[in-house]
Amino acid sequence: MRPLASAAADTDDCGGLTMDDDRAHFEYRTPVIQLWGRLVVPLQGDITDEVAAALVDDVLRRIRDSSAAGLVLDVTGMWTIDSHLCHVIAGLAAAAHLMGTPTVLCGMSGAIAITLQTMGIDFRQLHTALTLEDALERLGVEPCIRDIDLEAQGPRYRIEEN
Repeated sequence: MRPLASAAADTDDCGGLTMDDDRAHFEYRTPVIQLWGRLVVPLQGDITDEVAAALVDDVLRRIRDSSAAGLVLDVTGMWTIDSHLCHVIAGLAAAAHLMGTPTVLCGMSGAIAITLQTMGIDFRQLHTALTLEDALERLGVEPCIRDIDLEAQGPRYRIEEN
């Protein structure tokens, strides 16, 4: 991923902490996690317009590169959503739909649900679920829980000494 930075800022190779005029900047990036052929995007905290724009670019690129079978936008970590972010989410869902990837929005509080409804978000291309687990199930991921004994399996990777 490319770091978000002002033109005057210096970025490190990881896109993290930067120094500019003796001030430290932390460039926030939203992770896009691939799980079982689906993309999961956990949204948290205050998302600026710049971060939202980068998020749309990152997600649409990952959909194209991975042919994702679904997209989950998880807003569990958000207290509120402003009108701009409402439209960003709706636009992202519409673009993902055009690319053949359905979108499920999950983790909404009552306040976020009311905001989305008040903003007139088109839910024909944005499905909803209460939890991340419910969202993944709506996208065809079926849980298969089995007992495992990690001690009996031993280490996953062995380091051979010469």
